[in-house]
Amino acid sequence: MKAMRFVVPAVVALCWTQEANAVSEPERAEPQQAESIVVTAPRRGEAEVPAESEFGEEEIAGYGADSVDELLDLLAPSIDASGGEPVILVNGKEIGFDRSILGYPPEVLDRIAVLKAEAAARYGHPSGQRIVNLVLKNDYASRHATASTSRATGGGQHGGTLTVSQVAVAGEVRWNVQGRVSYDSALRKSARGVPADVASVDLVGHVSPIHGDQIDPALSDLVGEVVTVAAIPAVSATRPPALSDFVAGANRTHSADPAKFETLLPSRRNLSLDLGASRPLGPFNASLSVNASSSRSERLRGVPMSSLVLPADSPWSPFSDEVRLVRPLAGDRALRGENSSRSLSLSLTLTGTVGPWRTTLAGSYARSWARNRLERGIDTSLAQALVNTAAVGFHPYAAWSDRLLQTTGSRSDSESFGLRFNVARRVLELPAGPVAANLSIDASRSSSGYRPTEDSDDIASADIDARRQLGGEISFSIPVSRPDERTTGLLGALTVDLSMGGRRTTGSGLRKQYGGGFTWSPVPLLEVLGAFRHREMGPSSEQLGAPRVEMARRVYDFVRQEVAEPLWITGGNPLLHRGSRRTFSLDIRLRPLGSSVLSVNLGYRQNSSDGGIASFPELTPAIEAAFPERVVRDAEGRLQVVDARPINLAKTEDAELVSAIALRLPAPGTGQANQRTGNPLRFSLSLNHTWRLKSELLTHPSVPVIDQLAETGQTRHYLALQANAGKKGIGADLNATWSSPARVRSRHASAAERDYRYEPPLMIDVGAFIVPDELWVSAEGIGWLENLRISFEIDNLLDTYRSVRLSDGNVPPGFSRYEVDPLGRTVELSVRKRF
Repeated sequence: MKAMRFVVPAVVALCWTQEANAVSEPERAEPQQAESIVVTAPRRGEAEVPAESEFGEEEIAGYGADSVDELLDLLAPSIDASGGEPVILVNGKEIGFDRSILGYPPEVLDRIAVLKAEAAARYGHPSGQRIVNLVLKNDYASRHATASTSRATGGGQHGGTLTVSQVAVAGEVRWNVQGRVSYDSALRKSARGVPADVASVDLVGHVSPIHGDQIDPALSDLVGEVVTVAAIPAVSATRPPALSDFVAGANRTHSADPAKFETLLPSRRNLSLDLGASRPLGPFNASLSVNASSSRSERLRGVPMSSLVLPADSPWSPFSDEVRLVRPLAGDRALRGENSSRSLSLSLTLTGTVGPWRTTLAGSYARSWARNRLERGIDTSLAQALVNTAAVGFHPYAAWSDRLLQTTGSRSDSESFGLRFNVARRVLELPAGPVAANLSIDASRSSSGYRPTEDSDDIASADIDARRQLGGEISFSIPVSRPDERTTGLLGALTVDLSMGGRRTTGSGLRKQYGGGFTWSPVPLLEVLGAFRHREMGPSSEQLGAPRVEMARRVYDFVRQEVAEPLWITGGNPLLHRGSRRTFSLDIRLRPLGSSVLSVNLGYRQNSSDGGIASFPELTPAIEAAFPERVVRDAEGRLQVVDARPINLAKTEDAELVSAIALRLPAPGTGQANQRTGNPLRFSLSLNHTWRLKSELLTHPSVPVIDQLAETGQTRHYLALQANAGKKGIGADLNATWSSPARVRSRHASAAERDYRYEPPLMIDVGAFIVPDELWVSAEGIGWLENLRISFEIDNLLDTYRSVRLSDGNVPPGFSRYEVDPLGRTVELSVRKRF
C-alpha cells in the first residue's frame, strides 16, 4: 500500500510563548517532541479483498504479450493452477458482460492483482473461483498496428493477421476501438504426400467402349492400333468433333494428381470490429461494448467426375456405337464445402453504490447468422437426361455450370437477450469480521431458427425454437476466525461460504442449486480450500439454440479403419432435458517462503452427474455403440452423417488429482517496493500435473458403463511446463506439454490386437520478443525502430504428433504423420508499432 507520511511539528500556543518570555532561564520548560501522524490512502483501483499476489508493470512487460487476453493466458499457471478461467474486475469493479478490456494492450495496466480466495464469495461467485483485478494506468493513450505472418515449415500453408487499435484512458474514463482481419490458406493433400480418396482424375475427359474391346473399329484403323480410350479433343469445346479429331488423343487421358484438389485443412478468413467505452454516469460507472465479426471457411473435396452414356445417334457422337463419356464438371473446378457466419453483440453494464449496497446491472444482446453449403457431386441423372434428349444449349464436352451440382445446405440464426442484477453489502458484524451477502438475479430469452436448403438454395422448411430463463442466487461469506495484530485467532483465518438459488426455464420446472465452501489459513504460508456444489441443471441457451452448422469433416472411422468425410452436424439441440450435477473440490496452497516467490498447490476434484449434458465425444467404437441414432452409414457401411450436437448422459463419474508448482524470481515487490528502480531480468517457472483417477459415463441404464480412460483414448496423466525469462524490452518463453499413453478399444474386432494405442507426445512451443528502443536508449532516438516490438514464435518445435499404432506395431490406415496432424511445425513473425 502506498502511504503518505506527514510530520507535523508541535506548535506552541501564543499565550505559552508570551509567558515563556517572562520566566527566567532555569524555569523554561523542556522543548516538546514532534508528533508523527500517518495517513494511509488506498491505492487507485483497489478491490474490496486484498491481493494474494501482484504483477507489476515491469513484470508484465517481460511477458511480451500482445493483449490483456494473451497476458492472462501466459499468467494462468500463477493465477489458478486448476486451469479455471478467472473472473475479471477492472479497477476493483465488476465488468458484467463487457469483454472489451481483453483487447487492450498490456501497457495500459499499472498492475494485475490476484485476489485472495475469499473474494469469490464476496463478489457472488462459487467457492474456489479466482478473481483477478486489472488496475489501469490513470492516464494512457496509444495507437497500435500489429502485422504477423505464419508459415508451416513443411510447406503448403501460410497465414497472416493485421490488427489496428486505439486505446485511451483518462482516470475513470476509457474507450477503445480495434479492427482485425486474418487469413489462413488451405493445406492440400499434395503438399503433405497424403493420398487422395481416388486414384486419379481426368481434368478434360475421355471416352471408352461400353460394348467390345475398342471404341470404334474405324478409329482404330485411323490410329493403326486398337483404341480403348481416347481423350476429348480441344476442338469439341466449340463444335461437334469428327472421328479424326480423336486420333491425337488415342489411348491417352489428361490425368492429374487428385491430391492437389483435396484439402487437409480449409482456408479461413476472419474479420472483426470491437468498440468499447466506459465512464462515470452520476454515482454509477457505465460500460458499453459492441462486437461485430464475420468468418468464412472453404474446404476442397476433390474434382467431381461423371460417367455418362453417349448414344451413337447423338449429334455430338462421331462413333458407330454408344460409348462411355467420363468427364469432370469444369476442368480443375473442385467440389467445395463452404461455411460462413456473422455475429453482432452488445453489452451495457452499470456499477455503483446505492446506500450500503454495491450494485451491478448488466444487459446483453447477441445475434448470429450462419450459412453452410456442401457440394456432393454431379447430378449424373440430370446430365444423362440432357444428353439423351440432345437438349438445346447443353454441350456434353464443354465446361458445365454449377447448376448440375448436387448440394445440401442450411441457414440458421439465433438471437438472445440477457439481463443480470447483482447487489452486495455487509449485513452483520461478527468478532472475526463482517458477514457479506450477495444476491444475483438473471433473466434471458433466446430463439433460434434452422432452415435446410435444397439444391436451388430455396428454403425448404423452417424449425424455430424460443426459450426463456429466470434464475437467482443468494450467497453469504461468514468469517469464523480472523487473526489480528494481537492474536493469531483460535483457528487461524477461517471463512465459510454458503449459497442457494434456483432457475426456471421454458418447458422445465424449478431447478434448485446450493453449495458451500471454506477457506482456512491456519498459518500465513498455508491455505486450505474446500467447496461443494449441487445443481439441478438444465441446458443453456447456447446448448439449446446455437446455430446449426453442417460441414464435411475429416474423421477416422474405427469400424472400417479408414479416413472418412461425413456430414458433421453441430449447434444447439432443443431435445436436451434437465439433470443434476455434484462437484467437490479440496485444495491445499502452500507458500513455503512466505511470499509469491514459490507456491505449491495440491488439489482433488470430483464430479458426478445424473442426466447431465455434455458435448459429443470423439467418435470411437464405444461411443457409436452408445449413440447409434447419431451415426448414419450407407449400404456398404461408409460413414455418411454424424450428429455431433450436445447429448444427455444417464450418469457420469470423474475424479482427478491436480498439482502445481510455480516459481517467480526475483521476489515480486509489494507496497513501496512496486516503485522499482532499474530493469531486472525476471524468471518464472510453473509445472502442472493432472492425474485422472476416474472417468466413466453411462449413456443408458441398460447398457454397460464406458470407461473412458480404458476405451476412448483419454489420457490418464497430463503434464504442462511453462518457463519465461524477460524484462522490459526483451524476453523469451517456453511451453511444453506431455500426455501419457492411451487406448481406443475396438469393439468390432474379434481380438485385442485391433486395439489402437496412442503414444505419448511431447509438444514444445518457444517464443521471443525484443523492443529495440527499450534496450538502446539514445537522445536522438533510433528512427523507425522507436516504439517497435518484434516477436518470433515456433509452435511444435520438435514437429511431433500423437502417433497411433495397433497392438502388433503397425500404423493403421488414416493415422499417418500428416493425417493425424496436417500442419506440423509452424513459425510466426509479428511486428507491432505504437504510434
